[in-house]
Amino acid sequence: MKKLTFISIIIILTTLAIIIVINLYPKEVKINAQGIKYRLGTEHLESEKLVNVNIQGKLYKSISGERRFKGTLDIEGEDIHVPLDQRKLDIPITNDGWGAISYPYFVYRKEDGGTESTGIYQYGSLVINNDFSKVTILVSDRNQLNDIKSATWSSEIGQMITVPATSRLEAISISNEMMEFFLKGLKLK
Repeated sequence: MKKLTFISIIIILTTLAIIIVINLYPKEVKINAQGIKYRLGTEHLESEKLVNVNIQGKLYKSISGERRFKGTLDIEGEDIHVPLDQRKLDIPITNDGWGAISYPYFVYRKEDGGTESTGIYQYGSLVINNDFSKVTILVSDRNQLNDIKSATWSSEIGQMITVPATSRLEAISISNEMMEFFLKGLKLK
């Protein structure tokens, strides 16, 4: 009887260890798909354009269930004011799938007498589904003075990029589905 109990405990512990390892092992994220970049609001119906989005990295999950994406995000035609070698992202992801796209950077300028500057470039936010197969990016608008340090987003006229999507209607449908918690009954148009 003792031997049977011991074997049962070993089987349970082994199964539990396998489940923990499978859940905590980083998931490879490779998205190279076409999406739609568009501006919200019915007066901006003609503002959409097709863009290629490439997301490469890993999605980590801690034992407490917290998720974190480490990798790169490249969007065709987007001007990101950060040196290419410093575009590695480290994004904490909330339980609802939201994370801020922030690029911390360091620049040394020989031509300016050896000046150094550091900063954080806020590109926007992303919302992902559980398996990272659908992504909606809320692109921060820069103010009229072209100040790269000041950015906003609005649910009435904000810019969005949704992947995978081939039309504005499909992109807005995916965004409404994935952002239901944040929108609290509001529907994007």
